[in-house]
Amino acid sequence: MNTRIPDLRLRPLVDRPPSPQGAFVLYWMTAFRRLDANFALERACEWARELDRPLVILEALRTGYPWASRRLHRFVLDGMADHARRLEGSRVLYHPYVEPRAGAGKGLLAALAKEAAVVVADDSPAFFLPRMLSAAARKLKVRLEAVDSNGLLPLRAADKVHLTAHSFRRFLQKELPLHLDALPRKDPLRSKLPEPGDLPAGIRRR
Repeated sequence: MNTRIPDLRLRPLVDRPPSPQGAFVLYWMTAFRRLDANFALERACEWARELDRPLVILEALRTGYPWASRRLHRFVLDGMADHARRLEGSRVLYHPYVEPRAGAGKGLLAALAKEAAVVVADDSPAFFLPRMLSAAARKLKVRLEAVDSNGLLPLRAADKVHLTAHSFRRFLQKELPLHLDALPRKDPLRSKLPEPGDLPAGIRRR
């Protein structure tokens, strides 16, 4: 499939063809909680159009993890409310989920992925997200791609750990200009998406 996503930003974790039985493309939004300038969302839209499948966005908030706080959760919940408003009446099936208690959301991703043709996830090095991605890759039987939309410089552009700010600045001055022509679309949802269908039984549409 033709894609605008640079190779350095795209990492297949379960490298297999899309499931022909999949009813939709699933974007698992965990780190890049935005609908604008988001390579991961853009990649999910590409798959939705390529496969002629509706796009489902799962944005979940766990409660039982280190550094959980009311301030952080308020920020995420406000973002969810904004996403729900923006996506209301659109062709995107948006499913925000907030755990009522720690562990209550276990199995939600697997249940959705079982019905999906492709799963696209955020590729972020922060918090517990790398472990969560690795766990998903071991369990899911559907194509799973991780997409880096952390910043202007792809994370994998650096071939070593820079131990000083001076070393990193010198590397950035040389490397960053090579990537400034490959920016995400401001509004990846602007192009027409396939008509939405229904979520699996027990998963409500938002």
